[in-house]
Formats: sequence, structure tokens, C-alpha cells
Amino acid sequence: MANINTKRGVIGILTGGGDVPGLNPAIRGVTLRAIREGYQVIGIRHGWAGLVDMVREKDYDNSDNFFPLDEEIVDRAGRTGGTFLHSSRTNPGRVGRSSVPAHLKRRSPAQRRLQGHWHPQDHGQ
Repeated sequence: MANINTKRGVIGILTGGGDVPGLNPAIRGVTLRAIREGYQVIGIRHGWAGLVDMVREKDYDNSDNFFPLDEEIVDRAGRTGGTFLHSSRTNPGRVGRSSVPAHLKRRSPAQRRLQGHWHPQDHGQ
């Protein structure tokens, strides 16, 4: 059971590079553990494109870019192939500095690091 009285933070999950077996069960496992530990989990749709295309305005509808994950959603998706978050061909290494949205520029290098994966702002792109 999730500790709904304490929010430890938000974890965003995205998949990129194409579909491979086991992505949905992996998303399920991470989500269930994070919820039990008190985190909110957000599924970022369409890989890196979901982050790049996100608009940080209060009334903007970003439902095509991300949505909250819960036990019901990941239990249902965990039995399917591919990735229910979808991927895109967006390559973060090819996003020019001038095209990086402000919401990705404002983070410290430690905050931008995604489990040790490369991020364009960390490499002067």
C-alpha cells in the first residue's frame, strides 16, 4: 500500500530507442516499488519527444506527453508486449542547444542525469 500522506518526489519514466521484450514489466516493477516508497510516478509518452514537446504552462494540455502511472495502469500494461509509453525517433543528442526547452535547461547536472544516461545539456549540445 502506498504511503499517500508523504510524497517523497516524482519519478519520470520514458522509453527510447525502440521496443524490446520486457519494457512493460520493467515499467510495472519500477512504478509499483516507487509508489510503495511514497513517490509519484509519471509516464513520459513518445520517448524523448515527450520531454522536448512538453509545455510548462498551467492550463496547457500535456496529456499527449505524459500521464500519472498507478497500479491499475501498470498491471494492465505489464501483460502486453512493446512499451505502452511508446517510443519516438527523437535523439536527444541531436537536439540543438537553442531547441532545448526551458524546463530542461533549469536543472542542475545532477537533476538532469537519468540513471546515469546521457543528456544533451550535460554535453554542450
